[in-house]
Amino acid sequence: MRQPSTRWLLQEPSAGGGPLLFAFPYAGSGASSLRRWPGRIGEAEVHPVQLPGREHRIKEEPYRDFETFAGDAVRALGPYLERPYAVIGHCMGALLAHAFTNRALELGAPPPERLFVSASLVPSRGFYGFYHPWMSDRRIAGELRRVANDLGDGEIPAELVALSVRVLRRDVQMCLDHAPPAKAIGVPISAIGWEDDPDVGPDDLAEWREYGETREYVLPGDPLTFLAGPSGLRKIIEDDLEF
Repeated sequence: MRQPSTRWLLQEPSAGGGPLLFAFPYAGSGASSLRRWPGRIGEAEVHPVQLPGREHRIKEEPYRDFETFAGDAVRALGPYLERPYAVIGHCMGALLAHAFTNRALELGAPPPERLFVSASLVPSRGFYGFYHPWMSDRRIAGELRRVANDLGDGEIPAELVALSVRVLRRDVQMCLDHAPPAKAIGVPISAIGWEDDPDVGPDDLAEWREYGETREYVLPGDPLTFLAGPSGLRKIIEDDLEF
């Protein structure tokens, strides 16, 4: 594994200029949440993106708004954007991927070849989902432990739970304040839903058409299925990426 030249990635992309897939984490999580994914999907090398305030960046202050995040992320990943690339995000990660795409266009950086969004309403719909700012730390911690158990990760150390609760609270507040007006971004979109998702259905996925040419899919499972990188999801990514 080559050490990355930026703390935004877990490893340095391979030399040679091949295509990249940058993956943005869901609320409260870090880049290692995608550790079950393969290192490559089709032609694209997969690179989870690490935000401040989590894992090896735990001492850094988490972002408070999408605009600041997007500007910093585009500048940090700028050296890699001359290569063919796409972005993908799940739940809050989809909003991060959209903000990144929008900011790249505003800054004149090369935009992604495609935006993949999973289990996400369009940004203009605003805040949604299970977590809310008024939930107690105890309830959030219990939910984090449940998710870890469902994923087969076992018991989470108490100190890590406390850190995760802090990051998740900041992420929820960040989403609560984010509802930009809908506008076309000029980048094709793949909107992916999950059969057992109570928050995002086929009609919600169709709303991404207002942002650009969109292909919609619904896969078996619940939103957590995304983290395993199932074959159906990998096929969508491979088929829809046209480098």
